Amino acid sequence: MNIGSLCTPHMIAMDSANMLVMAAGLMRDHHVGALIVADLTADGPCVTGIVNDRDLVIDVLARGLDPVGIKVGDLASDKLASVPEEADAYAAIAVMESHGVRRALVTDGDKCVTGIVSLDDLMDEYAKELAVLARVIRSGVQREVAEATSVTLSAKL
Repeated sequence: MNIGSLCTPHMIAMDSANMLVMAAGLMRDHHVGALIVADLTADGPCVTGIVNDRDLVIDVLARGLDPVGIKVGDLASDKLASVPEEADAYAAIAVMESHGVRRALVTDGDKCVTGIVSLDDLMDEYAKELAVLARVIRSGVQREVAEATSVTLSAKL
């Protein structure tokens, strides 16, 4: 299972100077749980952090802070977890675990961000694989039942 094939390539990004209320609105409008925070540099956009829905709830609302006056860059985590797009799911899980995050940026060979992978993405993929394994088990049981029925019928004749 290649992370590049599992990741979400459509990421929503915003400048670190934008207000947190705008970030929350973008998350709602685009049905995403995280935004890439980027700043424009002489070399083009540079990812400087990530802000997610948990940050909004735990770091702002639960502390009773006023989200209206907070800039995205003030809240965004600069501890960026990333994984190469050719990595497997185990590598992505290891990166998430070591960074204590639920999402990792996916990068290409030039270290450019090409997507984001979340625990939900990985769980969906593993659920599909488990469903296939369950079908294999059911198929084997059905075959065994059919063979047992055939043997029983043959014995009666």
